[in-house]
Amino acid sequence: MLLKNILRSVLIVGLLLVFSSSSLYSIPSFARKYGLDCSACHNPIPRLNAYGFKFRAAGFRLPKEIGQNVSSENIGDYLAARIQERWDVGRSVNSAGTASSSNQFTLHEINLYPATGAFGTYLSAFNEITFPAGEIPQIENSYIKATFGDEDAFYTIKAGIFHAYEGYGASDRSLGNNKLLFITSTAASSVFAPWTDQVGIELGYAIDNTFIRATVFNGLNDNGDAAVGGAFKKTKGSPSYNSKDIQLFVNQILTKDGGGLSGYFYHGSVDLTSGATVYQNNYNRYAFYGSYPFQNILALAGYEKGQDQAFDATTSKVNGTYGSSGLFGELNYKIQDPFWIGVRFSQFDPTESVSNNSVSLITAMVHYSLQNGLYFVGEFNHQQTDLEANLNKKDDTFQLRIAFVY
Repeated sequence: MLLKNILRSVLIVGLLLVFSSSSLYSIPSFARKYGLDCSACHNPIPRLNAYGFKFRAAGFRLPKEIGQNVSSENIGDYLAARIQERWDVGRSVNSAGTASSSNQFTLHEINLYPATGAFGTYLSAFNEITFPAGEIPQIENSYIKATFGDEDAFYTIKAGIFHAYEGYGASDRSLGNNKLLFITSTAASSVFAPWTDQVGIELGYAIDNTFIRATVFNGLNDNGDAAVGGAFKKTKGSPSYNSKDIQLFVNQILTKDGGGLSGYFYHGSVDLTSGATVYQNNYNRYAFYGSYPFQNILALAGYEKGQDQAFDATTSKVNGTYGSSGLFGELNYKIQDPFWIGVRFSQFDPTESVSNNSVSLITAMVHYSLQNGLYFVGEFNHQQTDLEANLNKKDDTFQLRIAFVY
């Protein structure tokens, strides 16, 4: 049944590609402003090439324009939107052989990008408001950035709500629909995942192809949500109320088409509860990424290591630490612009001191982008979750995502 549904989805993609009209030519605001198509910055959407990465790093202006007034009188140069539709097919089987399945069409989300772009000589802003289907709107990004210097070396200051980091190559967004396993997973007793939109302030320095970012975040509340204020704030008087998280992230561009090295260190504190006791968990995360192109193949890999404090319920005190880890290896193949396929293996172990509790994932991806803002992503995942000795849960899922960005 799953194979039948996958074949049906392939047929739908084919029909959509046939009937997609070239008269729908419409591209995001940055490309409209400079008269470029999507492939100038993306390889493919949403992954950035070196040109696109440097454009974003410089505050949504060309590096040669740093120190110049780049404001536009066209309001359309500061507005963009995206709509995403999804088709999800899945089947799960536990160790007892009990199976369940799903087959759903959904409006995944609508994204609005108001007042986004470069303003004047130094400033830029990025605002992303997401409307998930059936949920309250979410602010994924809302920050102001200042850029100083010149094309060869420049400094940036960014403040507001933003993604945890801006990567390149292996640390950038995936060719497929879903993010890497180890950046969206939490350690055993933790509520922190490396990919979290947070509020903070960031200082950056760029010289040639090296980009360094040092960030101070407000951290997470005890529910694992970013402590941005309002209903999402830390509990006053809690152990981590005034604590701040810090991150150092480095990107080194090796080639213009996705070859690069990245690494980061993250130190944070969050309040956790065990029974009636609230305690502060001080944790660290380290990660290293690498990618390099070989003709039409882009090879990517990464490794993450985590360390959290362990809580002893007997003594009601923090006692020692435990480790977590994750890794992935991936190959992307460009059949012909803009048609890509890819395969990835990833794994995450939430507690290295405990056996038979890891998650492994095999992913196959297909990505097709039209130069009118319309793109299609198909992704098949086979996931195995180890529960204990000789017991596991297997999940097979297929997701077709159709997105249009204007």
